[in-house]
Amino acid sequence: MTETGQYDIIVVGTGAAGLSAALSAKTRGASVLVVEKAAVVGGTTAMSGGCIWAPRHHYMAKLGISDSRDAVLDYIRAVSPDGWHNHEEPLWATFVDTVPEMLKFLEANSPLRFTPNRDPDPYVEAPGGMAFGRNVSAAPIRMAILGEWRDKVRSPTFDLRLNYEEMVDTFFFANPKKWVARYMPRLAWRKLLNKRTKGNALSIGLLKGCLDTGVEIWLDAPAKRLILEEGRVAGLELERAGNPVTIAAAKGVILASGGFEWNPEMMAEHFPGPVEWTASPSTNTGDGQRMAAAVGARLDHMDQALVMGTTPVTYEGRLQGQPAADYFLPHSMIVNRHGRRFVNEKQMNIGLAFAEMDPETGTPAHLPAWRIYDRQFATKYPHAMPNKKVPGNHFQADTLEALAREIDVDPSGLAETAGHFSDFARTGVDEDFGRGGSVWDQNRGGDPNHKPNPTLGTIEMPPFYAMPFKASYLGTKGGARTNEKAEVLNEEDQPISGLYAAGNVMANSFGSKGVGAGTTLGPCLTWGYIAGVNAAA
Repeated sequence: MTETGQYDIIVVGTGAAGLSAALSAKTRGASVLVVEKAAVVGGTTAMSGGCIWAPRHHYMAKLGISDSRDAVLDYIRAVSPDGWHNHEEPLWATFVDTVPEMLKFLEANSPLRFTPNRDPDPYVEAPGGMAFGRNVSAAPIRMAILGEWRDKVRSPTFDLRLNYEEMVDTFFFANPKKWVARYMPRLAWRKLLNKRTKGNALSIGLLKGCLDTGVEIWLDAPAKRLILEEGRVAGLELERAGNPVTIAAAKGVILASGGFEWNPEMMAEHFPGPVEWTASPSTNTGDGQRMAAAVGARLDHMDQALVMGTTPVTYEGRLQGQPAADYFLPHSMIVNRHGRRFVNEKQMNIGLAFAEMDPETGTPAHLPAWRIYDRQFATKYPHAMPNKKVPGNHFQADTLEALAREIDVDPSGLAETAGHFSDFARTGVDEDFGRGGSVWDQNRGGDPNHKPNPTLGTIEMPPFYAMPFKASYLGTKGGARTNEKAEVLNEEDQPISGLYAAGNVMANSFGSKGVGAGTTLGPCLTWGYIAGVNAAA
């Protein structure tokens, strides 16, 4: 049996981009249907730390700081990849202009309230960089406000009810026992009231706003094909309860279906090499990219992704990744198969090093890679030690040479590298890669009680430990090329009428090199808002 129906706008996906788009379109008078492939709402957003890079937001005055459009754009230009300004400048400017408006809109039309944190820009020293103030996150929020939808929000991989700033501003990972004890009353209260935090709080607030304004949401409804009529996207084919459904969209379709990191064929094409411990919903299989390409969209930045160090967790019955902070802490380093360091382990965009390809083989230049620790790390930070229950995740030996042989790394290279690294730790200056030398390194993660540098510590006391550093994808960032109105462009750079895209299904204008913590969620929310406004108009 084939069902049919009609709305002004159909949104594909219920992450930050999709729900922001639905809410902005609905408040402008459009009838809106949101379709979600999974049985739960939230996408990658609900699993995330919830940090939002939002320059010029309206909480800055409370922090005693100010920001400007020129400063933000100077910063973005300074730290973005060479040449990107030639084609991304209009999108950067639109993002910067719209972020403050978007945050105020969400607070006015949903129960969301945002709180700033003291995360620095990762490249503070660049023109326009700020030592703190450009990031916000959603304040804790009760799940019960969703009523019958309260059991339909995607679970986080790790349910610790602390908000983003409560973890990052306190250097939580250096001493979690201290901070959990200090926060115990509020944690107990949040548990009692079932208040959620981080990306879960953002998802709950967005969903509540959509439900209150009359947005219709279908779960277990995978999108299959865009309907093209006389060159215009006029609807969507999907499945619902196993039946084909055709829905007409009088004003357009907004794609917000996320990345393609769970599509083996697309990953093999654009990211050759091992892909393990992926840290996003397994429904992120590139459906939006595929559907957009089928109607003539130009796909761009397909080689861009958010890659981080993760630790393995069991999620939905399989091993997935959860962003880790162990490699920020002293007495740890990352080496390649030659036993050599190749990156400042503390930098935010560490994934760029793992995405580097060998020009001769076309395979990852630095993988396999390993985290190396010693007894000092195990004593000070036992919570960050490798999980022994995961096969192939924990190695231990009494000497560095023996450890190297266990993990098939060059023994002399590892021993020599640990010696050099320990010399740097004693002086507090990493002469090879500058770890611990920037404002970001000093103030984000690390151990503030460790001297002389909060992120450098010797690796010299046995036993020694190793854990694999997987190429873990939190989200790909390539997809349909869009203009300043979030309209999808064809191969001739002309808008495809009736088709919009936002979030990780679009060609991200920042790419792999995030300009701040939250450079995924900030643009997702903003481009969703822009797409909804323009589609409704």
